[in-house]
Amino acid sequence: MVSEKLRRVVNLDRLGRRIPLSPNLLTLASGLVAWGGVPLVLIYGFPPWLFILVSGLLDGLDGAVARGRGVASRGGAFLDSFLDRYSDAAYLAYFWGRVDPLMIYVALVGTYAISYARCRGEALGVEVRGVGFMERGERVAYLFLVAVAASAFPLLVSPLLYLYTALVSAAALYRGFAVFRRLSFK
Repeated sequence: MVSEKLRRVVNLDRLGRRIPLSPNLLTLASGLVAWGGVPLVLIYGFPPWLFILVSGLLDGLDGAVARGRGVASRGGAFLDSFLDRYSDAAYLAYFWGRVDPLMIYVALVGTYAISYARCRGEALGVEVRGVGFMERGERVAYLFLVAVAASAFPLLVSPLLYLYTALVSAAALYRGFAVFRRLSFK
């Protein structure tokens, strides 16, 4: 939803045409930045928002480069979605030790269930893009804002991540039942 609205304001595909890198390289770089940040955040205290920002920007650019340069492919789309799940886990891992590990686990399940409902629904012929809330861009933006807030107000991390967990869990259930309804009445 966030990326769709951004595309209406900024022509990312035109920007993507000017970037002389492979979209798959940008996808890989996004995942490497996300996971490379985990030890830097957890061991050395680097700010997690930095890695979420860079990884998220690279992830947003890969599709724009692919479309803008006319090299979009099913393989690239798969690689992007596949590595996004790894990045999702890394973004939540940044908060390890600051919140209950069970909450991180439940947040990850909700995050993955949102993506799975879309993937499985589309595999069964249901258009799922834009159904519900807390899509990928919204999740990344939310965790970025949590990480920024954590820098100034560390006590906010736990309640904000509990809210994230509730939102992704509700969004996953909403999307899952929406797909079920569409399949049941086809």
